[in-house]
Amino acid sequence: MERIDFLREELNKYAYNYYVLDNPLISDFEYDKLFSELKALEEKYPELVTPDSPTQRVGGISTGFEEVKHKYRLYSLDNTYSYDELRKWYERVEKECGKNIELVCELKIDGLAIALTYKDGIFVKGATRGDGIVGEEITQNLKTVKAIPLRLFEKADIEVRGEIYMPVSSFEKLNKESEKPFANPRNAAAGSLRQLDSTITAKRDLSMFTYTAIVEKADFIPQSHWDSLQYIKKLGFKTNPNIRLVKDIEGAIDFCKEWAEKRFTLDYATDGAVIKVNSFACQKEMGFTSRAPKWATAFKFPPEEISTKLLDIEIGVGKTGAVTPVAILEPVLLAGSTVSRASLHNFDEIKRLDVRIGDRVLIKKAAEIIPKVIKVMESLEHGSLPVYEPPKTCPECSSPLETREGEVNLYCSNEKCPSVIKAKLEYWVSKEAMDIDFIGPSVISQLYSLNLVKSPVDFYKLKEEDFLKLDLVKEKSASNMYNSIQESRKRPFARFVTALSIRHVGKETADIITSEFTGLEALMNATKEDLAGIEGVGEKIAQSVYEFFKTPENIKMLDEFKALGFTFENAIRIRTDELSGKTFVLTGTLQTMTRDEAGEKIKARGGKTSSSVSKKTSFVVAGDNPGSKLDKAQNLGVIILDEDEFLKMIGEK
Repeated sequence: MERIDFLREELNKYAYNYYVLDNPLISDFEYDKLFSELKALEEKYPELVTPDSPTQRVGGISTGFEEVKHKYRLYSLDNTYSYDELRKWYERVEKECGKNIELVCELKIDGLAIALTYKDGIFVKGATRGDGIVGEEITQNLKTVKAIPLRLFEKADIEVRGEIYMPVSSFEKLNKESEKPFANPRNAAAGSLRQLDSTITAKRDLSMFTYTAIVEKADFIPQSHWDSLQYIKKLGFKTNPNIRLVKDIEGAIDFCKEWAEKRFTLDYATDGAVIKVNSFACQKEMGFTSRAPKWATAFKFPPEEISTKLLDIEIGVGKTGAVTPVAILEPVLLAGSTVSRASLHNFDEIKRLDVRIGDRVLIKKAAEIIPKVIKVMESLEHGSLPVYEPPKTCPECSSPLETREGEVNLYCSNEKCPSVIKAKLEYWVSKEAMDIDFIGPSVISQLYSLNLVKSPVDFYKLKEEDFLKLDLVKEKSASNMYNSIQESRKRPFARFVTALSIRHVGKETADIITSEFTGLEALMNATKEDLAGIEGVGEKIAQSVYEFFKTPENIKMLDEFKALGFTFENAIRIRTDELSGKTFVLTGTLQTMTRDEAGEKIKARGGKTSSSVSKKTSFVVAGDNPGSKLDKAQNLGVIILDEDEFLKMIGEK
């Protein structure tokens, strides 16, 4: 019917002007009236409903999301953190493509990357980024995002990539209405897109900026990134208005400096800028590494700082007995997430900053992850607030707190302190240690209160029915918990030693120590001299390990593990010495293996791994999103390997 075609065309035009151009042509009442007319006509003539009709944005129920292989891989971006690094990147561009190469600068949207496929101008498929090779098809949910056109203004076969985001104002409104608030706008957007009921997605205020396109068939084939952005804008997509074509890297640096300050005025989260070579011919010439295009880089803005009120100082007790102060804050949005707690490190730091409850404090995210208090804001009220006095007794068991030689922390003097025991149990199940799913702090607290688990070995004595004694735990959850504990029996010897919470022994040190012994018996029989002689293990760590395995209580626990069938054999056997004397640091996400698996391959060839980059580091193996370790390696001149180069080095490619 002509009326149906007319209504669709008009409604799509009005939606484009409202959601893409931010320039409404009619009132909401008038739009709703036209929409209702179209919906009534389609209900009367269901055979005339088409996938690109505005009524198809309403959504329905899905039973799940199917995996879909991307036709074109979605690569990650390498990060830069300084203007000098940007200039070095541009030097590599000029070396490949000549002088004065144009660049396109865009804001890096903190959202969820998606790929949209159009055939003859009709939206036919939408998928999440996933691992860049395989994603999840969420077409029906994406249809509810009104910034995504269901029909383009021209016929074209095209795949576009964009970033789904939730405006900050919408995020704050959603959190006020939610029983369980989202941590940040990105999580809210991701959670909304993965709803099985797309009517829920439709109610969330999501939008999208499109940032690139692969044109397969169209009247116009762009030859540069800038032309591509103008073309997809012409097709009906929403592009970020804050893009800029610049002549060289200095223009790009000016863009980064400008938006490092102005970003806080935006209604969406951005944590950096993306710089791309404009010419497609140059992009093709430069190509890709195993994880990222060489012709693009992301510049990360400095961590955000913001002030808020200190409501209280909470005291926590960790697995070593260390008593740690934590700032309880008036909730505030910081670098894309809501922060209500921050680290105060120790009581000396509180004294140095002169932090008092009731102060207004400045907080920032260290490495954009952990919030910390960095200063007290000047105010008239500060002087009238009581000076904070460190506690004298443990907040959990009331035992006296003590200091230890050479350390600034206070420690609970009670080795049987419930907080210490529970913290050790929580560490035992953590991913770094025995990696036991479904067992979190709440479950551990209940198991401890019921006297079911007082020591790590008690986890392996539990029966399925024991979990049914816990609050809100049904048969399925009890089975999952029990099976996850049993599965952890297969963890490598190094993981077991890590999980023991031996003082000064973390994951990396446990890896180093266990690589020198065939199993637990050999380690228990080691002398202090044997342990101290291991490269990377000093006198302090050697003493701590030696004392642990000579303590009667620990020996009893280990005997119980043996009685339960644990063998404690070292699964890693040094097969060759080809990497002997070489130290590797692994960073980022690898595509063909986990970092732990890569570490085992290194050790099997006589090499060693470390968690930090130094002048002694031989190689850094960098996967996707490598972070600051890559930057330090570049600054120190350490050799950097991508995943392909690493696989070739160890003879697996």
